[in-house]
Amino acid sequence: MLFAILWLTAWLEYTSTFIILVSASTYYFNSNSAEEGSAEVALGFDFAYNNHPGSLAFGSFIIALIRFIRIVFVYIAKEL
Repeated sequence: MLFAILWLTAWLEYTSTFIILVSASTYYFNSNSAEEGSAEVALGFDFAYNNHPGSLAFGSFIIALIRFIRIVFVYIAKEL
């Protein structure tokens, strides 16, 4: 149960970060010296949920696994 919570929170954290990064990069690359570009947040959602959900899930799995191992070692250290 703890690992599932860690995985879900990591997935939410890094999916939102991915969406923000796509929005910021579309703003940067749509801008030029004459006018400001637009930050395409919907494109970030599209990329996150349609094109890259497996990559985000696998990355958040790795992060959750490392956090779980860290929690286990901290628990063992406190018990000794």
